[in-house]
Amino acid sequence: MIGNKIKKLRKNKNMSQESLAQMLFVSDKTISSWENERVEPSIEFIIKLCNIFECNPSYLLYDDINKFNLETEIRIKLTKNEFNSLNELMKKDAVYLNKSVQEDTYYQPTYRKFLKDNCDDIKEWLRIGKRGNKFILNYKNWYDNTYCDEYEVEIDNYNNLDKIFSILGLEKIVTVNKERIKYSYLNKYIVSLDYVKTLGYFIEIEVKKYDENPLEEYDSLLKIVKSLNLDLDNIDKRGYPYHLIYDNR
Repeated sequence: MIGNKIKKLRKNKNMSQESLAQMLFVSDKTISSWENERVEPSIEFIIKLCNIFECNPSYLLYDDINKFNLETEIRIKLTKNEFNSLNELMKKDAVYLNKSVQEDTYYQPTYRKFLKDNCDDIKEWLRIGKRGNKFILNYKNWYDNTYCDEYEVEIDNYNNLDKIFSILGLEKIVTVNKERIKYSYLNKYIVSLDYVKTLGYFIEIEVKKYDENPLEEYDSLLKIVKSLNLDLDNIDKRGYPYHLIYDNR
């Protein structure tokens, strides 16, 4: 329901109905009518709302979000002991999927930097991931640091794509090498236990089955983190490339 989504997004931004109304040059009664499903906003206002909330228009417009390329996940830095304990827990309570060695090379436009020092709000990633004999081109565009659009396509010639990127003004910024152990957890989440070369140990918990909207699913992820006795203060929103580039400077 679009009204409930507007309300959730507004509250997530810590905005009142009145302040949102002022930004849209409407009355707070209009916002109330939208949120209580008495009236639906026009397409013009939906676009404005998405700009304010930094969300995908498809999220407001459609109920079946599983149709879209979304990713909602939480990443947390671990100690080696935490990593080993979680791995033993997953062996008991989750379904083992695979173990892999992964190599991800990240790029950004020279004219529009994705990655900056002391940046807490990274909006975009572009990478080529090596998965065995396969190469996967992946692009992510984050909304409010909780979920993102994610698009992937398999490529058959890494070297040629690397040359195309160079011609178009995309620079290679860093390569991330990691070992990943992957589990299916509670028939809803993918739990990945990562050892990242030079960075150490991490856990990533990703929603694979959406029963609610992305913001509600993120709240559910926080509860999963607590249930695993992990510290919410260790949630990492900057990502492996940032730490590899800036942590040791």
